[in-house]
Amino acid sequence: MKFTKSLTLAATAALFIGSSSFAQTTSGKLGLTKGQKLQVDNSIKSVISQEMAGQSIEISVDANLVHQLEVKDKKDKSYVVASTLKKLSTNGNAMGNSLSFDSDKKEDLESETGKALKDRLNVAQDIELADDAKVINGVKPSTDKPASGGQLLDMINNVTGAGNDNSNGANAAFEVMPAGKKVGDTWSDSSITEEIKTYRNYTLKEIKGDVATVSLTGKQITNKKVEQQGMQITVNMEGKLSGEGFVDMKTGILKERTILLDGTGNIEVMEQSMPMSTKVTTKTTVKSI
Repeated sequence: MKFTKSLTLAATAALFIGSSSFAQTTSGKLGLTKGQKLQVDNSIKSVISQEMAGQSIEISVDANLVHQLEVKDKKDKSYVVASTLKKLSTNGNAMGNSLSFDSDKKEDLESETGKALKDRLNVAQDIELADDAKVINGVKPSTDKPASGGQLLDMINNVTGAGNDNSNGANAAFEVMPAGKKVGDTWSDSSITEEIKTYRNYTLKEIKGDVATVSLTGKQITNKKVEQQGMQITVNMEGKLSGEGFVDMKTGILKERTILLDGTGNIEVMEQSMPMSTKVTTKTTVKSI
């Protein structure tokens, strides 16, 4: 693959970041039952524009992930939840190159990418969540160097939050608001890692029955490094977050949520800086199974 194509795809991979989380129900606690099963569907659509050598390049990548959760145990102040990635599909297009993967297709599972993903698909991993849905004991990152899956695997790793999400996708199912919140109340939280700093502000907009409507605004600052063909590529970006979600106030289970990340920044490689912009829309739905 030519250098320019490799660069754009590496930058795309660096921009697939984990979805932001809301805070939780008016009781401030999860309300789950042992044996309860949920399915979490995530749909991610992104468009990234870059300026390179005086040319404008657009990269589009769509991804769909399905996780299934089972509440294995209810403790005094926590829950043990098994999370399994059941399906993953991606479609991308950059500079005329199309890349795709579908875990339901046998030929894709036998590809280099599929082989590299074999330890993630259909493998249940137990995590422990506190009453506020924060991870107490999560999935430990593997110390083994994975088989190379190429640039498509780079994108999949970032879509799934590999190496960053120690809940194996489970935390996307829950939204816990601070206890005692009423319509019109606001609150905020943040999550800080070495690569990504996220600051979120919430407003409880409406309550209908047991369902609360929660709006989100905020910002996300990214300084992420990836290796590609022996080169270090740095992505610097600051983006605005906006969205809205619907939460079951009795259980803290998310019903549906859409979040938009609208960001601008630059890519730095070999002492060159190239401007870029990105729009990433993530839609999450959760249902009982």
